[in-house]
Amino acid sequence: MSIIAQSSPNIALIKYWGNRDDELRLPAADSLSMVLDFPTVSATVDSSEVLSIRSYDHDGIEKLQTEASVDRLKKHWTLTKKFLRSIGRTQELPEEISITIHSGIPPSIGIASSAAVFSCLAEAYAALVRGKALTREEVSIIGRLGSGSGARNSFGGYVALENHGEGIGSAYGRQIASEEHWMLHDIILVPSREEKKVGSTEGHAKATTSPLFAERIRQIPRRMRECIDAIQRKDFEKLQTVSEEDSLDMHHVMETQNPPLRYLSDATHRIIDDIKTLRDREKLQVLFTMDAGPTVHLICTEDSREAVEAFAGRQKDCIMFKAKTGKSSHLVEK
Repeated sequence: MSIIAQSSPNIALIKYWGNRDDELRLPAADSLSMVLDFPTVSATVDSSEVLSIRSYDHDGIEKLQTEASVDRLKKHWTLTKKFLRSIGRTQELPEEISITIHSGIPPSIGIASSAAVFSCLAEAYAALVRGKALTREEVSIIGRLGSGSGARNSFGGYVALENHGEGIGSAYGRQIASEEHWMLHDIILVPSREEKKVGSTEGHAKATTSPLFAERIRQIPRRMRECIDAIQRKDFEKLQTVSEEDSLDMHHVMETQNPPLRYLSDATHRIIDDIKTLRDREKLQVLFTMDAGPTVHLICTEDSREAVEAFAGRQKDCIMFKAKTGKSSHLVEK
């Protein structure tokens, strides 16, 4: 019987950048995100005699699978079995599987498409395991093995990715607050759909070459505390301050890596400057943040949403997505 799972992106408020283990995607520091409800990804997984992979974009057009993308999916399946073996569950999986992915998220532009895909697959793989159901933490670990940020989709609302010791299962998600706790909106502005030349996986591996990296790691525990407190207290001003600080800091690290990564475009900087002016003038509760790409996420409260959407609609040559705080990755059909 086919297993169908669905997921969506998350937007990091405290960013994940750099690993202590690239192979297992064990992060160098903790991170925190808001899970979104849109755009979505679905994955259909079934047992098979040989591993097969098919992928379709939002128009239903089949995408050509590159060698790199196939290798990444194969590696994720192998690491999933390795993790399940470490907890005594691997014998319950089929030897091989077929995977069909339908994604409504443009890849490699800063909307966490990989996190959505691999958290979706984590749900499906967990459902393949016979016997006692895996815990949400264990599902989170499987998601992390494909995309570090994917670990944060196994819970809804606001989720931290935290380190706990060593080994393949030593980093996983923890829910800070549910999606019902504080509904925020994310108005996403995409100034370019051109895929970035250097992906996040490659960028993470070079993070430690930045002279700013060590200080970033030192600051993360303080930022995590401030961000968690802001979410729990629904203190938007505090959330704005710490999340914008962290986003710009991550990009400074990227820009000083060897080789440097410059994901932010002139359009990104223009949008940032304009939203700062607008929020000061109209007293809006809106913050900006950027993941590994030129895309700007404008996170705002319900009271400010209409004005932020109007601002976004005036941005020429930008594609806009409207999202809000969402639920975890989940099964659609089993």
